[in-house]
Amino acid sequence: MSNRQRREATQQPPTRSDRAVMWRGTRFTLPTADTFPLAAMEAEEEGRHLAALRLILGDAQYRTWRSMASTAADAEDFSRSVMRELGRGNP
Repeated sequence: MSNRQRREATQQPPTRSDRAVMWRGTRFTLPTADTFPLAAMEAEEEGRHLAALRLILGDAQYRTWRSMASTAADAEDFSRSVMRELGRGNP
């Protein structure tokens, strides 16, 4: 169950610290809706998915993620986890 699903089930409002995703034992924090980078949205619209991810995670977290991810399947898996936490895409 994702943090978002847990919040919905217990009717808790989202908090800054709730915006995170665990992936392969590492916690990645995510921006809240009001601080989401517009440049990331533009990069996604242009089909530049890794550039969007770098903008969402920030340089330090992106380097950490990149050291853990080596294939397109890794990127897809991480993306699914992030989208699930943000309440977008398929659960």
